[in-house]
Amino acid sequence: MAATDPSTSSQISAAAMEEHKRTVDDAFLNKLKGLVERLRLENATLKKSLDIERSEVRALKARHESIIRNVKTEYKKKEDLLEKQLRSLTKLDRVEETSACNRMVELKRLTTEIQFLKAANKGLQEKLKVIERLF
Repeated sequence: MAATDPSTSSQISAAAMEEHKRTVDDAFLNKLKGLVERLRLENATLKKSLDIERSEVRALKARHESIIRNVKTEYKKKEDLLEKQLRSLTKLDRVEETSACNRMVELKRLTTEIQFLKAANKGLQEKLKVIERLF
């Protein structure tokens, strides 16, 4: 049996430890590189998904704004139509009020004329009675 030098065995053991440490460090480094690569791929996928969702949001927003413009236009048309109908009804009411007012004035005038004619008729009847007495 050969005698081993303790310094040589400690050097071998230190070298083995260093080699083992380097192997563990390389394995750890490779594992970290794999994780980084996986995170990069996941990040790229998430960016693509975000871009797709942003474009869908833009499309929905554009569609929503278009619908709102159409509703506002339709509302304005209906409002204008209702105002036009209201104005025409107001004119008809005024015409009816004017004609009703004219009827009232005509009725008063005719009533006054009837009263005047009755008074005149009464006066003529009295004159006729006086003339009949004379003859």
